[in-house]
Amino acid sequence: MRSAIYLGEVLHHRTGTHGEHRFRQRLPWFSFWLDETAALRGLRLLTVNGSAPFALNDADHGARDGSSWTGWLDAQLAVRGLPPATRYQALCVPRMLGYAFNPITVVFAYDEHGDAFAVVYEVHSTFGEAHAYVHPLRRASAGAGHYEHGSTKALHVSPFFSMDGGYRFRVAPPGDQFAFGIRYEDADGGRLFAGFRGSRAELTDRALLGLLLRAPYTALGVTVGIHWQALRLWIKGVPFYRKPTRRADGHYEPRGVSK
Repeated sequence: MRSAIYLGEVLHHRTGTHGEHRFRQRLPWFSFWLDETAALRGLRLLTVNGSAPFALNDADHGARDGSSWTGWLDAQLAVRGLPPATRYQALCVPRMLGYAFNPITVVFAYDEHGDAFAVVYEVHSTFGEAHAYVHPLRRASAGAGHYEHGSTKALHVSPFFSMDGGYRFRVAPPGDQFAFGIRYEDADGGRLFAGFRGSRAELTDRALLGLLLRAPYTALGVTVGIHWQALRLWIKGVPFYRKPTRRADGHYEPRGVSK
């Protein structure tokens, strides 16, 4: 089975006119090959579209209505003029003990030759909204082992950043190590680096049991951590941007800052 676990940590580092704010959190990120459902169902502690201590469910990804995640990914590529993938590799945190939240899921699209040709960044907010940033893969430079690309911000994620900003992504398909980073800057001078770095481990029931014993509420801990860091920023007096109204076309109505 090619699916695996990457054991590592997440780093958030914010700078701006209101000073510096940094935190780290240990986190297992799973690498799922979405055509390996039969092998994944062979595990006792993990299932696909079912109930188990760990669960990879279509309802937590893509359209989030229980429809096929791979079908949704095909549609996202098609909108950008890209062909459907032969295989998808998704990096995310599965549902753990019934709870699921992924601030970002990274999905690599591979062609029939086994080459990655596109990446989908599926971003979720704690407000229950989501947006997909899709990029064809082009090397950052000749001989580079990673890809870089930029996107204009399209989803209100944090109330401490305005909607007037952009992202710079840096990523490479996973191997023995997986590293991923996002740099963000908004028009008001707020800057953020968020990244993950981890080492590959086999996806086995023994490894899953170890995660349950060491960190049974990892996914919930991510959500709690986000709100705790938000409280710290609010105490520091960082400007608070109220969530704008999202229209049916996915765009937001303009909304100002609330001091």
